[in-house]
Amino acid sequence: MADTRKIRIGHTDDLESKEIPVPGSEPPIWDADARLAVVGTAQPRADGAAKVTGGARYTHDQNPRGLLFGRILRSPHPHARLVSIDASLAARHPGVKAVVTFENPDVFSALGEKDEAGRAVESDEKKKGAAGDSGRRRLMYAGDEVAAVAAVSQDVAEDALELIDVRYETLPHVTDVDAAREPGAPKVFPEGNVSEPSVRRRGDVEAGFRRARVVVEGTYRTPVALHNALEPHGAVALWEGSKLTVWASTQGVFGFRDDLAKFFGIPASDVRVVSEYLGGGFGAKFGAGTTGIIAALLARDARAPVKLMLGRHEENLATGNRPDSVQHIRIGALADGTLTAIHLKSYGTPGIGSGAGVGGPAWRTYACPNVLIEEEDVRTNAGPAMPFRAPGYPQGSFALESTLDEIADRLGLDPYALRLKNYIEKPAKALREEYHLAAEAIGWSRRKKPRRAKATGGVVRGMGMGTAIWGMYGGPPADARVSIRSDGTVACVCGTQDIGSGTRTAMAMVTAEVLGLRPDAVRVVLGDTDTGMYSPASGGSVTLTAILPAVRSAAEAARTRFLEAVAPALETEAANLDLRDGEVRSRDGGRSLPFARAASGLGAAEIAGQASRAKNYPGLGIESFGAQFAEVEVDVETGRVRVLKIAAAHDAGRTINRLTAESQVNGGVLMGLSYALLEERVIDHGTGIVMNANLEDYRIAGTMETPEIVPILVDVYDPANNVGAKGLGEPPVVPTAAAIANAVSNAIGVRVRELPITPARVLDLLNGKEA
Repeated sequence: MADTRKIRIGHTDDLESKEIPVPGSEPPIWDADARLAVVGTAQPRADGAAKVTGGARYTHDQNPRGLLFGRILRSPHPHARLVSIDASLAARHPGVKAVVTFENPDVFSALGEKDEAGRAVESDEKKKGAAGDSGRRRLMYAGDEVAAVAAVSQDVAEDALELIDVRYETLPHVTDVDAAREPGAPKVFPEGNVSEPSVRRRGDVEAGFRRARVVVEGTYRTPVALHNALEPHGAVALWEGSKLTVWASTQGVFGFRDDLAKFFGIPASDVRVVSEYLGGGFGAKFGAGTTGIIAALLARDARAPVKLMLGRHEENLATGNRPDSVQHIRIGALADGTLTAIHLKSYGTPGIGSGAGVGGPAWRTYACPNVLIEEEDVRTNAGPAMPFRAPGYPQGSFALESTLDEIADRLGLDPYALRLKNYIEKPAKALREEYHLAAEAIGWSRRKKPRRAKATGGVVRGMGMGTAIWGMYGGPPADARVSIRSDGTVACVCGTQDIGSGTRTAMAMVTAEVLGLRPDAVRVVLGDTDTGMYSPASGGSVTLTAILPAVRSAAEAARTRFLEAVAPALETEAANLDLRDGEVRSRDGGRSLPFARAASGLGAAEIAGQASRAKNYPGLGIESFGAQFAEVEVDVETGRVRVLKIAAAHDAGRTINRLTAESQVNGGVLMGLSYALLEERVIDHGTGIVMNANLEDYRIAGTMETPEIVPILVDVYDPANNVGAKGLGEPPVVPTAAAIANAVSNAIGVRVRELPITPARVLDLLNGKEA
């Protein structure tokens, strides 16, 4: 049964009352009028001490008795047919306990593909290549899995791989996105390399261009980028009879469990997946993947636990990447800067996978009435793309925001003013404040109009900006349980995984808020399918928006039962009691008891509340927005770019923990900076081999590249759930590369159209050699 609730929504002085239908089981909504003691403050991470002291146990730290070590033999060819595999010598090698080979063309096809939130998606192509006319398996890229072994040590496993005799029939390959589009290019899949275009349209773009005072167009390129989470993919698998336990580096324990159950044809209840600590996951760790499947296969055949941890080289070959893009964008505007039309035509390679679309920012960010988006995937003989922190948005933002700056320059407008004129109506004053706060923090009033730099001009400075947008995702199903024991201890249980973003801490804070405790008084249990408390995968910025409403509802249920149980000891009714500052207090000023003492009256009982997340409230929960401003300096003699400062203002609904929220913003900015200046997968197209599948040649931003970062959090009260949280994982990475590119263009007076912005590319621009 639904209730009608009146809540206050909006931002600061732009608040309004609104009546909404809400399930009767929902607790009072934390809207703009809610006054909270814990939520919204800055709290240290609940797992911080465990991580810095080595107490946190990651997948690599799991060492069951009798542990074996797995290694994978990978294809050295970008495209080949398996003629034969002879693993007999490897199987007889001392210390080898199991060998599995992958001749079957459909061996991994059941895994399917996942979207940015870890949900299964339909795909016309299998992750692994189909059989050719001979019925033998085709290997689709250099790094594709051929065989695997389990042995008593890593060294023995490596030696055994050398003993596996594989005969390959090499086939024509293509690894360059433009070459793959040519009519005579080798076919990655029988139906061809270029997908059917994905088209989105609103209004009439040609009519919009006819109305425009100025039309600007250009072609922008972004590279393939590699995930490189701190912890590589890995799993430790243990069979006990028909039951399987896997400790895994995964963004979704339940999806990982379901993949294993499906692959082995066993009930999901017979599979347990544990991910107590995770060393990062940016979208490549959904589901069991080949790593989890191979670990379990080896453990089954060896009848012993097997640890399979990937090395950095294979991590950069086979576990996913952000696709590249070639974007031709055309935008029209009136003399006052009002946008009249946007036409984006793009293509990119997701290797043998899918998902090279980049049109989200052009479609959603600005209030343009006429938009046409045309996108194509181009398959190549390279490792498959996987969702990568705001899939498609950093690429699309780079082209869109760069073109907007060029329009502003052509019309003699401030790029800031151009965006204020065109942002969509939904965020109202919140986004305007984000623009204002970030512009003020960077000192935007000091920005000068772009002027072409001279090659002997020394160091020049520039400023640029960009806008972030990301959807409000996250909803049911999600479950949680909160219990209060007679010794005064409190536990909050949810199966979700903490991928490094502070989920443990947020769960503790919401529970503590409801029970009137400190967050460190709450023990959090997560990352285990055996909790029975379902949670979706952590991706697409859905984790807190999905689980915290369930956590709060469970805590509220536990609170109600606890107060009913302790009320007799205080000689009052439960309705007259409150929980605050670690005490049970009478609202009328009567007796009070410390929380733990009140709990002791429960005897041996345990008070618990369990809840499932309700559906999002209708009409609420718009996108998350943000604005970033960058200042750079460019040495025009060497081409070196140094980012001096980035001011990043973002909203995520109600901020739960200001400390971890700022950390999310800082991390997104650093990732965006790294993408803008350094990261680029390099393939030798003649051999199809990745040349920089390591962290020496594949450069990632470090301390020397880190600028001053000013994270600015803006609370927006738009509660689609009882907590009012939105996601903050993706938005901070969306506009950073665009803001930096615009700052470089402003500094040197030449438009940057290709990432990464290397010294060589800057010098080419200054010398008139535009891409």
